[in-house]
Amino acid sequence: MKILFIGDCVGSIGREMITEYLPKLKQKYKPTVTIINGENSASGRGITEKIYKNFLLQGANAVTLGNHGFDNRDIFSFIDEAKYLVRPANYPFGAPGVGIVYVKVNETLVAVINLQGRTFMGQDLKDPFETIDQLVSEAKKKTNVIFVDFHAETTSEKQAMGWHLDGRVSAIVGTHTHVQTSDNRILPEGTAYLSDAGMTARMMRCLV
Repeated sequence: MKILFIGDCVGSIGREMITEYLPKLKQKYKPTVTIINGENSASGRGITEKIYKNFLLQGANAVTLGNHGFDNRDIFSFIDEAKYLVRPANYPFGAPGVGIVYVKVNETLVAVINLQGRTFMGQDLKDPFETIDQLVSEAKKKTNVIFVDFHAETTSEKQAMGWHLDGRVSAIVGTHTHVQTSDNRILPEGTAYLSDAGMTARMMRCLV
């Protein structure tokens, strides 16, 4: 199985990159599942229903969020009906939306989980380690293919989560810092790991 994950899509420029390059990536690599982190896709903060639906039309099977996921209030009008939109599972009780979705592709069920770190993130969140233990146990009843987007600030917290999940999930990829770490590797028990996938947008040169 091939999973294509696209790190934080930022604003209109990021969405243009999705439109331009996602078809080429899918043609070249032929991924089984495509996942986009869309928490910055609406002018850099949050997501709208139109953007979410367009990601699906572009070929995404699931869209993950993060600490800016609820910054655009449009989300409250559609998140509970968005079957493939995943917000951090360790948000406080009562938060709208879900932290895990299941995508079925060619008779294979893929669990997509979104978590948010607590270090320097400034929110009252549930323990992501305790939360992921519960979700992995739930997912294992349905599938062994589990992908985790861990939206966190520090590499140390991301690496700790990677070692915590090694051998229990298929892959864990970090998001949030918008800087690709390029430390992708397979951990000893077989889990694919990357501290941060980076940002999806064109870099703009500023001349003063």
